[in-house]
Amino acid sequence: MMNDPHVVALNYVIRHNDSIDYSQAEPLCRDEPGFRLTVENKKVRFEFKEHHASEEQAKHAVEKYIRVWQFDAALKYGNPESFRLEFEKAEIVDRNPTPGEVRLSASFEARVTGSARLTVGVRSYPSPPSDITLNPDAETMHQRYMGYRGKHEPLQSMAYFCLSMLEDPSPQQSSEERIVRPKRKAAAERFDIDVSVLAEIGHLSTTRGGADARKREGTARSLSPGERHFLDRAVKAIIRRVAEREYAPRGKLPMISWSDLPPLGSESDHPPEDRE
Repeated sequence: MMNDPHVVALNYVIRHNDSIDYSQAEPLCRDEPGFRLTVENKKVRFEFKEHHASEEQAKHAVEKYIRVWQFDAALKYGNPESFRLEFEKAEIVDRNPTPGEVRLSASFEARVTGSARLTVGVRSYPSPPSDITLNPDAETMHQRYMGYRGKHEPLQSMAYFCLSMLEDPSPQQSSEERIVRPKRKAAAERFDIDVSVLAEIGHLSTTRGGADARKREGTARSLSPGERHFLDRAVKAIIRRVAEREYAPRGKLPMISWSDLPPLGSESDHPPEDRE
């Protein structure tokens, strides 16, 4: 037993699937209000500037930070297993040791397993985001997107689900606002997204799909490679925008427009201005 335990740092290991190779990634350092973060050789260390008397308290202090970091990295790479932190050990000292005793405690949990075949090398670790905050809507949309990437759901149904969540009126809106302002236009204004981008997400997820179509009218035509790429990137953009708006509830955000997304292809080179 320690007289006055103090958690100096928590250490984590970066775990990932075989689609990413972090072996050449440059070290990452970040000074945050409550801790200093260092990442090197797939080792992550949170060195605390504040006092935490137990491992549990220290973990609680970084839990939300880690969740946001993993959320953003998974969205970037399109796979929740591309970057996740696994707890390794806590460094704990006694700030008031009994005279004549020297105590340093470290608890261990993670076990290093054999290396997997790595395919895509990256030069940097995903940076912890400083412009997003998670909320239930962002996390639900994120889970649906990852389900699609894991081949558990067609792209069209996932995309339309995310669009519908974006367009649902906020509980703070009055009934009068819900009547006067169409949902899609209101969502475009609230989240600073070009309304025609939202219209195209709705159009593609309704009128395309072939055997995986969300509605009967979509069975006659499959998504082209360009349309699939556009729909995937557009959904990723709106999911992150929900988290960005949660972080900054008021004020303008950079507009998500057609220039931020891949072109649809030769059949739809220009945004359909008439779709709302």
